[in-house]
Amino acid sequence: MSLEQQTTCEVDVIADLKAFERRLTEVISCLQPATTRWRIVLIVVSICVAIGAGQWLMDPVTRIVPLPQSLSNHPFFILATIMLLIIFILGVHRRVVASSIVISRVREVLDDFNMSCDDTGKLILRAKKLT
Repeated sequence: MSLEQQTTCEVDVIADLKAFERRLTEVISCLQPATTRWRIVLIVVSICVAIGAGQWLMDPVTRIVPLPQSLSNHPFFILATIMLLIIFILGVHRRVVASSIVISRVREVLDDFNMSCDDTGKLILRAKKLT
């Protein structure tokens, strides 16, 4: 291969790496707002369940009446618990960590090429491994 062909090939590789890096940062940055929203939803519903459970357990009538009646006396706790169950059934707990799952899988693939990426998707070139 001539020097000119080798230089052209290196320029093409660099351009490909830059395009890949741009696309990776774009994908990760698009995941961040949704991830943040789902985290907020999960935190709010979890706090509602905790508050409802605290009210239910601190109620002096809870010890006296049967469980179904005790639960019916605290609809806030029941609704918050049902919402939390629905959220988990719909898989929100996976959406909360979606960007970190994508990043870890990309790092696995890039490891074969002596590369990695940071949490924003910027590529990190590593020195060649000596065997």
